[in-house]
Amino acid sequence: MKRASRILAAIAALALTAALLALGSLSAAAASPEPPASAPGIEYTAKPGDGARPSSDGKGTAEMPISPDNPAGTEWLNDCLGSSDAQEPRGRVYNRFKWCQEYEFKNMYYKRVDGKPVLKGTNSIKFQVAAIGYNDTRATRVFFRAKTGQVKYEGWNPLEKRTVAPNLKLEVTPECVPGANQPTSATCGVGRSPAKMEWAQWSNFPDWVYWDVSSMGGEGPDKVAFHQWRLYMNGASPGYEQGTGRGEGPPIGIRCDSADYFNLRNYRYPYACIYRGALPFLTYNADDSKNGQVARHIRDAQNTPDSTYPKESHPKNIPGKWSADPSNRAEPLHRVDRDGQFGRSNESWKRSGCGQNTTQGNPWALYYTPATGLPATIAPDQECDEYPFGSTWEGAADPDHDFSVRWVDKSHNGSAGNRLGEFYVNDRILRYQPTLSGGGSQTPSGPSADPFWVNVG
Repeated sequence: MKRASRILAAIAALALTAALLALGSLSAAAASPEPPASAPGIEYTAKPGDGARPSSDGKGTAEMPISPDNPAGTEWLNDCLGSSDAQEPRGRVYNRFKWCQEYEFKNMYYKRVDGKPVLKGTNSIKFQVAAIGYNDTRATRVFFRAKTGQVKYEGWNPLEKRTVAPNLKLEVTPECVPGANQPTSATCGVGRSPAKMEWAQWSNFPDWVYWDVSSMGGEGPDKVAFHQWRLYMNGASPGYEQGTGRGEGPPIGIRCDSADYFNLRNYRYPYACIYRGALPFLTYNADDSKNGQVARHIRDAQNTPDSTYPKESHPKNIPGKWSADPSNRAEPLHRVDRDGQFGRSNESWKRSGCGQNTTQGNPWALYYTPATGLPATIAPDQECDEYPFGSTWEGAADPDHDFSVRWVDKSHNGSAGNRLGEFYVNDRILRYQPTLSGGGSQTPSGPSADPFWVNVG
């Protein structure tokens, strides 16, 4: 049946439902340490900080590691670098906060002989790059190292292979891609200068060098900005010409924001940069002893929506189901403020479907009657669970989609809600902030539209 428009529903919800209590927390108060001194052998081509654009939108409190596998043996890095995607030019987006690559760079060296360039030899390096997005600063840290012993000198005569090729210089740095900032009010910069060493030094240097790629500005209340950075490698050396020119890697996309509503227990995460390209989905287990009742409700809502309450006179369309196959993937969900006008509107619709909100004056009571709504429960300590979640744009008040309600144990409902809250923080799911000028339903779009899905295992 046709429901009221999204905007009318939101306005009515303001009058009908009191706001829920928001959970807040205090941030940790440790100061962010300065980067350690330059590693031995590295020659920075400018003074530290020259040309840097440190973020003015928030300085983090967490200490970022100086190695992506710190502590040693961190499984994510080996898992990421061992994948076939990591061997590709664009590397692998491991998750929303991590990216990696293992690739090779070659530099051809020429000398002028009788005014003509003559190829003297080629230096190549097998390298690893890893990146971790901050969760409390508008930055991502990019790490680089050569694989030990993976520098090669090919085509040089025997004498120059020993005396010249290893002593030529290789400069490495990430750089922001010009013109890739969205919106134009946002800027991107690298907080340390390029690192330069001789090829032989890179070959035997076991440690990681790193830089912070920072973001400033952005669009909307959350100051959302999209940037791209790329790895730049330059083998220019005095007396030699490069045949390969600038060694530019493909652009790697990041999204940075200043959203101040990411809280988890006693910690706040008001700034972050994440990696684009990862499709976030939340997984529940139908056999979980803590929240399996909610998982089974979601599974039924996704797979057999017409078997769920409230009953409708049309085939129900319930979004959010994840599938690795894009052709089988349902429309995504989008987060909204659970305590805001759209979240309160969802709550009123949910209560109507559960038979909890049928008092006179409720505009939704007419739509859901005992014949269509969820039958009452006599079981103790149960709550009415809804899917899609009340904190989503596609929730119960959405006129373009349907929803499902079911009685579940209070403990299962609470556990599932906590898992959802952790997912929002861990995957940095932004709240969708639509404009209200359009009137009725709107398809989420723009910088704050951050789609996600739900998977039931």
